[in-house]
Amino acid sequence: MPREITDAVASLILPPGAPLLLIALGALLAWRRRIRTGAVLGALGFAILWLACLGVVGTSLVRMLEPPPAAPAAFQGARAIVVLGARRIQDSPEYAEDVVGPEGLARLRLGARLARQTGLPLLVAGGKPYGGRLSEGGTLARALEEDFRTPARWVEGESRTTAENAARAFAILQPEARTRVILVTSASHMRRAELTFRKAGFEVVAAPTAFASRGETHLADWLPSAGGLAATRTALWEILGIVWYRLRGIA
Repeated sequence: MPREITDAVASLILPPGAPLLLIALGALLAWRRRIRTGAVLGALGFAILWLACLGVVGTSLVRMLEPPPAAPAAFQGARAIVVLGARRIQDSPEYAEDVVGPEGLARLRLGARLARQTGLPLLVAGGKPYGGRLSEGGTLARALEEDFRTPARWVEGESRTTAENAARAFAILQPEARTRVILVTSASHMRRAELTFRKAGFEVVAAPTAFASRGETHLADWLPSAGGLAATRTALWEILGIVWYRLRGIA
């Protein structure tokens, strides 16, 4: 199924899509004089949306997905480092080209550091799932070269999903017997990525980054915010992705 369709369906299932649909349905039923049913659905949608916007809810859900940080001792025997791409900034005004976004930069920072520490070659992966001129892999490779002074040995720029990242990376690395890899991606994304890479044939050493904040909880975290909604959506997106991949047998 094309990614454009699966992403659109996911947007309707996840907040704010689903609770807004419940509120709209409740309003429609109330207008059709089914006031009690409409009120219940509207209140349910509002309650779900309110909870989804709370920072304490979003952060807690994200932390449930996050594995522990990588232990250096686990890197022994690894033959390559794989850094997964993230959403790019297309046609960035200050650079006049597609560039790596904030999440991708966090992954690159750890990948470059691990490459310097271990001496292992880097593979960067990611295509153009949302269009653009440069692939995710291409923007990662350019940033590694120009900003981190750590060139990538391989660039995979055709994949559109995490499962394709894994399959195409295996096709590149397996002929050189580099199937034990250090996998770098966001901590919230690591569980799904690790499942797909193991399914593809890799022996994975997880090196997650961009963890949710471990700071103190403040009053604002108990109030609705865009950041809280984003964290909730990120966590539920990954949970939905894991379920979808398992149903399809690719994780």
